[in-house]
Amino acid sequence: MTNIYAERMLPPEAMALYYERYYRDDKVAFSKAYLGRVNSHEPVSRKTVTSAEQETGYYRDVLSVLDAEHVLYGIVRSPHNGHEALGQLSLYRGRDESAFTTQDAAALKDVLHYLSSALVNDPQAVLRSPTEQTAEEAMAVLAEDGEVMFADEAWSRMVRMARGEAISPGNARDEPRAIAAFIQGVLKAARASKRALHWVESPWGRFVFRHHDLDAAGTTKRLVAGTTAKATALVLSRLANESVRLTEGAAKLDLSSQQREVALMIALGLTNAEIGEKLGVSVNTAGYHVKQVFAKLNVHERGEVAQLLRAA
Repeated sequence: MTNIYAERMLPPEAMALYYERYYRDDKVAFSKAYLGRVNSHEPVSRKTVTSAEQETGYYRDVLSVLDAEHVLYGIVRSPHNGHEALGQLSLYRGRDESAFTTQDAAALKDVLHYLSSALVNDPQAVLRSPTEQTAEEAMAVLAEDGEVMFADEAWSRMVRMARGEAISPGNARDEPRAIAAFIQGVLKAARASKRALHWVESPWGRFVFRHHDLDAAGTTKRLVAGTTAKATALVLSRLANESVRLTEGAAKLDLSSQQREVALMIALGLTNAEIGEKLGVSVNTAGYHVKQVFAKLNVHERGEVAQLLRAA
């Protein structure tokens, strides 16, 4: 299930509330709502937060922080049988923006089959070595200028990993511009490649971008401003032999079993919130474990952990 929270990243305290007070304690409600959309005959649905929902803690602690007042859901299904749900695409607009319209829903419905085709392409076809396997993937649909039209929840995190530049208070303001320039460069390189591929190596490992032109027969409607633009899908894969190397490296370092587990998750690019969820602890506790690993390995950045594990 794809959602906004890992994509846009709530502040740490709000993220902890989301996982511990809402998602973890109310998985049944989250799953029921998702399965209701999966079982519906309509692949696209719309929702605007009601006045009653605005009085809830979930709205106060999560939705209002994200300024997510209007939602457009799309269920992406397997192109092989047209039934199996691959996941959910969720688009959001703020309180000062207009609600999604029937035209917006129709535009999203028109591109869902492109997303499903891109998601089910065999990742093994693009691997350099028989020892490499795909550890995780993310996908985005981009306008011709590289602007993100749709993206799944892992896209931003994996793009930052592929780019490989550390984020600091000094460069945080310029990071969105640098990410946009990086994606534009990837698009140009992938389009120029005979196999529509572009390979990247960073401190986080080896990544491959696959380019898919979505509208050979014309243009794809944008969901903003009523304009049209040529659309491109990029599927980003992180290759798994890095996971094997990192696991072996963690085993060789002077770390406790829990520290090895945390070090591996850091090296794989997981956020403190994701580490906390896997360990069953709060975000603050996960941050404490991360700091312990930093101190034990005498490093100051998450990318350095991956480099140490790979070198070991």
